[in-house]
Amino acid sequence: MLPRLLPCYASHLKGKLIHDAAGESFELLETSSIGRTSESTIPIADPRTSRRHAMIRRQNDGFWFFDLGSSNGSLLNGRRVTTAQRLKNGDLIQIGSHQLRFQGDPQEGGTFDTTFGDRTLVEVQSREVILLVSDIQGFTALSEKLAPEQLAPIIGTWYAETERVLETHGANLDKFIGDCVLAYWLDTSPASRLAAVKTAVAMRQVCQQVNQTHQATLDALGLSFQTGAALHRGSAAYGAMSASEFTLLGDAVNLAFRLESLTRDLGKEILVSAEFLHTWEEGHSLCESCGPRQVKGRAEAVEVFSLERSPA
Repeated sequence: MLPRLLPCYASHLKGKLIHDAAGESFELLETSSIGRTSESTIPIADPRTSRRHAMIRRQNDGFWFFDLGSSNGSLLNGRRVTTAQRLKNGDLIQIGSHQLRFQGDPQEGGTFDTTFGDRTLVEVQSREVILLVSDIQGFTALSEKLAPEQLAPIIGTWYAETERVLETHGANLDKFIGDCVLAYWLDTSPASRLAAVKTAVAMRQVCQQVNQTHQATLDALGLSFQTGAALHRGSAAYGAMSASEFTLLGDAVNLAFRLESLTRDLGKEILVSAEFLHTWEEGHSLCESCGPRQVKGRAEAVEVFSLERSPA
């Protein structure tokens, strides 16, 4: 049987940020940083700009803009950025007194159009992966009760620290999706499973740090910043979208998201699947069974465990 092929879009996605007033143009990379330091991909010499102010990530469906909890915030088309925003051709980003224009995004009819014949066909393969899904709980309440200038630094801090934790523990960041993140490891050995557990624990600590940093703002409205996380191991289909980026799809990915949604029902911060713990005794010693649980879209119940102890 011939392998199924998919058109590779992301490797052809190109984008620029254009600083019209200064007559400068910046090609966007997989990850482009915006800040006051000269090490930034897009440096802005303005005292109102934070050292690590914002970033733009190229994901499978286009370029996404994130404010990284900057002191003075970022505007996209005149509106304060509070969550990840997918950029469209012609969007205007305001940082301090500097206005940057986004040019690109072929999926929206932007400047860098490609034809089907130009796209690389990528073989979709299947392999065992470790998946991590984390989501901000009660985000609707946060966005309703907090003003944009209060919400933006809270969410931005979470974005920045989450990406740092994932990098520290060798995870591949697949994508941020609004108030959710999907990451994975292509190795499923006990060492990688331990790294995944340590990542989930570190992300829980990030949540605690966000609460402490913004305690006065959150306490005043009776709010708290909470996240849930799920770890799963299973077979996923993937295709290389660029030299360092994959698209994951399949039942294992769907189940990881379903498991994360169970954290609210069970009152647990981190859940893991039986498949994640299979043949890994150390992992079993860190967890307690929550029993079989029904998840949306599956006829049979799924055995779920909660992470109760942190690894040494």
